[in-house]
Amino acid sequence: AFTASPSAPLLARLLDLPTELLVRALSRCDPADIARVAAVSLLFHASLALEGIRLWAQERGFELPAQPEGESCAVRWLCYSALLRESNPPARAAAGERHSVFIDGEGRLSSCGSAPSPVLLGHGEGVTRLNTPTRLPSPLGGERAVSVSAGGFHSLALTGSGAVWSWGMGGFGQLGHGDEQNQLLPKKIEAFAGQRVITVSAGAA
Repeated sequence: AFTASPSAPLLARLLDLPTELLVRALSRCDPADIARVAAVSLLFHASLALEGIRLWAQERGFELPAQPEGESCAVRWLCYSALLRESNPPARAAAGERHSVFIDGEGRLSSCGSAPSPVLLGHGEGVTRLNTPTRLPSPLGGERAVSVSAGGFHSLALTGSGAVWSWGMGGFGQLGHGDEQNQLLPKKIEAFAGQRVITVSAGAA
């Protein structure tokens, strides 16, 4: 029931609704609209905006990254992240020429396929064929994978923090490690240190 006066501003009366209902209503809005309302109204609780954006992302299967230390406004950061995720939706499965890569509900990587060399599947020396998706031994430094891309002979994985890991054939420098060496297991691309990558795409090579 409402406790605000009928003559009170509409927003004040809306805020008297149960929080769970408000959050679900907000999640139906575009993140940019949520940010605009939060920015222009002193009556609007930032916590509602945050929960609304998180629910918006959850219902779309998006995992939003944690707020960086240098970012002072949580609402602004989550809105920015949500809109980036919407314009660059994460791929939880990817298929190359001879292999497939998957992300499970825990953010762990699996792969299967038939490879001309053990570097393609990402399971280490001696593994060139897997007929069912099998978890990779690399834990990606303890981070969760949020998106993958599979090229013809290499793969890329993006984590929730914006880090990128690569593995496979590196003869053209496509793995991003500053050399042309193959990688049997996922290896973090250090060239992106201190940066937040938002999407990955592996080419044919």
